[in-house]
Amino acid sequence: MIIEKVSGMPLLRFLQQKVFTPLGMTSVADIDQERLGDTDPIGYMRYALGPLRPAPKEGKGWLFAAGELAMPAQDLAKWDISMMDQKLLKPSSYREMGSDVSLRNGLATNYGLGVSVGSQAGHRALSHGGEVSGFTAQNVVFPDDRAAIVVLTNQDAASAAGPIAGGITPLLFATNDPATPAKLEQAKKIFADLQQGKIDRSLFTSNANAYFSEQALQDFATGLGPLGTPQSFTQTSQGLRGGMTLRVYIVRFPQKVLRAWTYEMPDGKLEQYQIAAQN
Repeated sequence: MIIEKVSGMPLLRFLQQKVFTPLGMTSVADIDQERLGDTDPIGYMRYALGPLRPAPKEGKGWLFAAGELAMPAQDLAKWDISMMDQKLLKPSSYREMGSDVSLRNGLATNYGLGVSVGSQAGHRALSHGGEVSGFTAQNVVFPDDRAAIVVLTNQDAASAAGPIAGGITPLLFATNDPATPAKLEQAKKIFADLQQGKIDRSLFTSNANAYFSEQALQDFATGLGPLGTPQSFTQTSQGLRGGMTLRVYIVRFPQKVLRAWTYEMPDGKLEQYQIAAQN
């Protein structure tokens, strides 16, 4: 946002009067010219693997339109609500903002007008991250579900904001499936068996049993066995695909995090049980 003058007043003051205050956003500040206040969080940085140190303030004018407006998470959440309610722009403008822009060669950009456009946990999501000296942020809006996630962190060059938002997303859309606890225990038992190079073939379809050849079971045991007992094994999402139920799990060990997922047929048999490293 470029701070210019509108009708003789700075744009920020104009926005405070016409936009932010009516939306209940009372703490928006322009930090392009001045530092945050003494009661606000301190931004941190580190040199390579050194200790955390207070991050320097950018020079005046450096932030320009990139990130000069600062606000607490609560105010950013109110902005997200205004997007869901479509309070400021025409509905057609919001549709255009959230539409994926294609390149001339037809390739999709996964980017609309100022926001990333995509799907998270099977739900349409508009998102944008941010970083200035000492701070990072991630904001994700699910307009069709009237939900949003705001994550603000006070260390630059840190990737925490994205994974935190990504970890919250499946919790927002968790299903109330009474079968979930039993299926979780089943997934744990299959994982433990695979660590020993065996499976209960009565749980699987003929396709899955063909996949779990003796060579495959040996490779599962070689790769998974040395990891030992997981620290945690949790379901993170569930959905329907191709007439099957997809369940996704995160399996945590001290030095490694794995993702496991199952595709379950309507009769309860498993068509797939896959495991891969969590990136």
